[in-house]
Amino acid sequence: MIIVDRIRNHQGHVYATISYNSEKNYLLMKWSGPCSDEEVKLGSLRMLEWQKRDGVRYKCRFHVHDTKEIEGAWAGLVEWITNYFFPLNYEVGLRYNLSIISPDLFSKLSSEKLMKKGGKVPTILCETLSQAEYWIAQNPSFSG
Repeated sequence: MIIVDRIRNHQGHVYATISYNSEKNYLLMKWSGPCSDEEVKLGSLRMLEWQKRDGVRYKCRFHVHDTKEIEGAWAGLVEWITNYFFPLNYEVGLRYNLSIISPDLFSKLSSEKLMKKGGKVPTILCETLSQAEYWIAQNPSFSG
């Protein structure tokens, strides 16, 4: 994994880390702790920047969001994600969003709401990073 970016809140704490797995060709966002809606948007837009700059070149089709360590609901962002964020990413090659669900009930419910919403970029729910990687490996026609 190549660390692409570490995103910090106003207090200087890292709440999200973006990494690229060149071997399996996916971008990973690892969320941790509580995040405000604005922080989630900022982190997500940093993924979009990478997708525009490097994802297109690598033909990256998968983004994986590891939400196991995020705290709280982000369901209020589902409309923003499906109507704004995903369409912009789709234009630059993203085809699937895989979400590693959190044990935090509210975060888990947010992931489930995103999956049900559908849209241009479908969301696949996984329990672990290994499961997400397995899913990506089973869909090679989309991996580049």
